[in-house]
Parts: sequence; C-alpha cells; structure tokens
Amino acid sequence: FCPGPNCKLVFRSKEPKAKRTICEQCKTTFCFKCGTEYHAPTDCPTIKKWLTKCADDSETANYISAHTKDCPKCHICIEKNGGCNHMQCYNCKHDFCWMCLGDWKSHGSEYYECSRYKENPNIVNESVHAQAREALKKYLHYYERWENHSKSLKLEAETLEKIKSRINAKVMNSSGTWIDWQYLVDAASLLAKCRYTLQYTYPYAYYLEPGPRKELFEYQQAQLEAEIENLSWKIERAETTDRGDLENQIDIAEKRRMTLLKDFLHVKLFLCD
Repeated sequence: FCPGPNCKLVFRSKEPKAKRTICEQCKTTFCFKCGTEYHAPTDCPTIKKWLTKCADDSETANYISAHTKDCPKCHICIEKNGGCNHMQCYNCKHDFCWMCLGDWKSHGSEYYECSRYKENPNIVNESVHAQAREALKKYLHYYERWENHSKSLKLEAETLEKIKSRINAKVMNSSGTWIDWQYLVDAASLLAKCRYTLQYTYPYAYYLEPGPRKELFEYQQAQLEAEIENLSWKIERAETTDRGDLENQIDIAEKRRMTLLKDFLHVKLFLCD
C-alpha cells in the first residue's frame, strides 16, 4: 500500500527490492521494500535503525532546531532563511559555513573536515560515562547535519516557487519565454535531488565502521556537499549568475552524486533515480 496520507493505492512488483517508487495518485515518494522515504545510499535496515534512534533521542536534539546562530566575527544573531550553508553576515559581510562556523575563504578545501566526525581513538580506555558522552557527541554530529539538510530542502523548495513566480513575471513582461528561463527550474530541481541524496549519506556514515572504506565515503560525501553548496549559492543569486556557469555547476553536482551512489550503493536499482 502507498504510505501517503489517505491514499489506498496498491503497488505490485515482481521482486520486493529496495527501489524508488512514486505514487501516481498522491505523488508520495517512498522505498518499495520498507515503505519509508526513499533513502539511497542507506539500506532499509540501517534507515530504520536511524529513524528509530532519532525518534528516541528527539528531546536531546531539540536545541538544534533553532534557526539562529551568532556570526563568528561580529557575534550578531543571524537567522537562516535560505537553503545554502554558505552564509554572509548582513552586518559585517563576513562569509562563513553555517554548520561549522568556519571562514568560507578556507572552507572550500576543508569540507572533508567539516562533514566527517573525528573518532576518539582512546575512548575504549575511558570510563563508561565518558564513552556515553562520546557516543552522544557522535550522534549529534550526524543528526545536526541530517536535520540541517532537511531544513535546507524545505527552504529551497520555497526558493523554487519564488523562481517560478519571477519567471512568470518575466514572461508576462515579454522578457523571454518559459523555455528561456527553464534552466533555473532545472537547476533548483537538480539541487533538491542532490541535497536529498546528501541528507541520507549521514545515517550511512553514522553506522559505517572506521576504515579505508569510510574514509573514501566521507571524502566523496564532502565533495558532493561542496558542489551542492556552490550550486545553492548560485541559484539564490540567479539574477546575477551567468547561465553557462550555472549549467556547468549543475553538471558537476550531478556527477558527484552519481559517483557516490555508484561506489557505495549496493542496490543498483537506485541508480536510475
């Protein structure tokens, strides 16, 4: 059955595999095998564990839900009203990363450090309480990024609607046709697809055992995140962004997404989406 609200459509498949399914009636997107939201590259058992953990620890993570942080330079309170994590303080014009508050000038080469969690190699020798604190710290690292990308998706959906409204206004004023401006809608749609994949890389990384495979995954995750934020920054400034530059960024972001899925997705049926 479709998990969409008040939808009674029934789906049938020759093989009950994990694959992206879209209900043609209510437009709900879900995993055919487990019925949760589509979750590549994370597999069904892992995403169920993650969602259960998030529900159990929701009170602990409530403080993360705030939309405001202080500028790391002038310390004025800033509200995040867009999906992009490349922030510019309206007061002092300082550019920084919303997630780690690092200076954006050097952040381009440090995405690997921003997105990955640094394990404490000596934690096994610490007290039970210390190990519990470390476990919570690790969870909050991944949960904060998971939740942040979820919020960015909602904010960028609002940006897409604003783009469509601006395009309608331009068409009405004879400033081109919808075909002339379609690339902006395509860019915003691709951004949503890439960020959705990125959001689900964090449960995958949380449960991944330390080692070369995790290091490679976190490297590719950071590469994807960097290109997504570049694309988001350009879309939010679409009026001043060169069309060729934006289309090139679309291509780069999608290639990063597909590279990560091809290298780490066990179920190849996901690759068509």
